Order: sequence, then C-alpha cells, then structure tokens
Amino acid sequence: MDEGNTGSGTGEAPRLPSLNGARLTVRADAGPTIGTGHVMRGLALALGWLRAGGNAQLASHQLPDALRRRAEAGGVAVHPLPDPRETVWLDDNDLVAVDGWTFDEEFLATLAASRAPLLMVDDTAARTWVPGAFVVNHNVYAETEHYAGRTDAAVLAGPRYALLRPEFARPVPARKHPLVARRLLLLLGGADPAGVSATVLAAAQWAREAEPGLAEIRLVVGAANPALARLQSAAGSDRGIEVLHDVQDMVSLMDEADMVVSASGSTVLELASRGAPMLLGALVPEEIAPARRMDALGAAQMLGPFADLDADSLGASILGLARDPARRAAMSEIAGTLVDGHGVARVIAQVAPSVLALRP
Repeated sequence: MDEGNTGSGTGEAPRLPSLNGARLTVRADAGPTIGTGHVMRGLALALGWLRAGGNAQLASHQLPDALRRRAEAGGVAVHPLPDPRETVWLDDNDLVAVDGWTFDEEFLATLAASRAPLLMVDDTAARTWVPGAFVVNHNVYAETEHYAGRTDAAVLAGPRYALLRPEFARPVPARKHPLVARRLLLLLGGADPAGVSATVLAAAQWAREAEPGLAEIRLVVGAANPALARLQSAAGSDRGIEVLHDVQDMVSLMDEADMVVSASGSTVLELASRGAPMLLGALVPEEIAPARRMDALGAAQMLGPFADLDADSLGASILGLARDPARRAAMSEIAGTLVDGHGVARVIAQVAPSVLALRP
C-alpha cells in the first residue's frame, strides 16, 4: 500500500482519536556499536502514544542506564531483554514498532504473525521484503517508490513523518546570524563508535585559534559514548570549550548555536526543525544519503565520511561557514521548511484506525 509522495515536513498537527489505553511496545536496542538513534526514535513514538491516551513500553537488550532513566522519566515502561531474540513481550500488544538492523527475517516474521499490527521504522529500503502493516522512513531522501515490490505495508515516507520528541515542537526563536559565528555545537551521535569526536574537537579548536570570534565550543558526548573522560581531557582547562554528557535539553543547545557540526543520523531532522546551519559528516555509510540530500537542498554542507577527514580540512570547513553569515542564513531558512514537530502525531493518526479496529 502506498501513501503517496509526502512532500514538505511542515504544516498543522492532525487531530488524534483517543487510544483508550491501547498498548504499544517499541523494540529497539542501543549501545557503543549500535548508537542511540533507534531507541530515541522509538521513545519519540512512545511519548506521543502516551499523550494520545495509550500505554507504552520499550523492550530493549542491554539498554544503557541513561536511556533507561530517560524512558522511565517520560512514563515509558522498560522491559529489559537478557536475550535479544526473546519475544515474551510480544503478548498483549495493540501495536508493535521495531527499529534496528540487527533483526533478521525470521524474527521479523514472528512479530508480523502476531495479533498486533507491526510498524517497521526503516532508513534504507535495503531489505528484500519489509513485513508488517506500516513502514516509516522519515529521512529527507525517502520516497514511497523506494518500497515498490518490497512490502504490502502502508509506507509513510519523508520528513513530514519525522519521529521527533515532543520538545522539538516548541516554537523556534528568531535565529540571528552574526558576522562571525560565535557558538559552535558538535554532535557526533549517541555512541560515536569510530571515535571521531576527538578529531572534530581538534578541528574546532584549530578554527577557534584562527578566528577568535568563534568563542564558544560545545561538544555533546552521547549516552553510549565510552570516551567521555578522554574528551574532557582533550578540552583541558579551556573555558571556551564545554564537554556535555547525556544532555536532557538538546533543543536549547541547538537554538543557541550559530552553527553545528553533526553526524548525519536522525539528529539531522532535529537540527532542521530548529533551523540550525549544519556541516554534516557520515559516521557510517547509511549517513551519506541524508547528508548529500541536505547539501543538494541547500540546507547544509556535506563534509563526507568523517573517516576521510583530518582536523585541518575539517577546521577549514568550520572556519569557512563561521565567516559566511549569508550562507548560514540561507541554510537556516531552507532547513526550517523541511521538518516540524508533528511527525509523531501524523504517524499515530495513520496507524490509530487499524489499532482501534482490533481492540475489543
């Protein structure tokens, strides 16, 4: 089933029916090699589900403590899984949402055969067959046509279905674009398995030495990144550099930044929703496509794979954008037209009729 070309990611939020206690289970994992994006997207959906009157839990294998606390603080129950293939949590659901590439066809077939509709969160349309009732691919390059012949599910494609947490629906303050960017934000994902944060921090320090107007550097170290102590040591006693860990209010950091260097995972959609000027690199091959698309739209500058960048070349890119207020302003304006904070509500509006029809 095809939901058609989704177009822009901005507009009015849909009105939702009450879910009347309908139970959602999100199945997603996080860790040093997986990252945290799968779980964070699942939590965004779960929080929206709760606001619409449903119940939600997260079933996860070896979930980092910081993410467990975040889920529970939002009212999402956590079901820890000693075995990632365990399916005891599958009973008594009204919707199951799965996000991650570690799940094989046999496991997904088991989920699809259960009573509850299956929602697959996907990024690449690389599977031979995508089971379930719904597929969500919220990336800026996603098209329903990518799933032709690969699924019988309703395909919800494009940034209008961006799975962002509720805080990203907050009004966006007027963004200023000073002659030289003063505040630089560095976001290398929740895990940074390749350890590129140190290179990016060194590049930012180089740019700051070359341009004193670039006065404040903030590096966010994700909840699953084991290199916190090393990065704090690299920052040293420099008062112009702040190393932050397990940030709870990411929106404020994005709104305060004059420009951002980021990995090209789901963070791209969060940054776009805030109109943040971006330099985008890829930590894994799957992140190249979103960075390329954002560059083509004029909403960001693509850096390429972080593994191919050294501190000097990356520093030069930072310096170039920091000294170009007109380009930062153009990026901000374009990015702000791509994503709003209503994607979760749109997904729930699409799946609710099927969920409610199956309830007693």
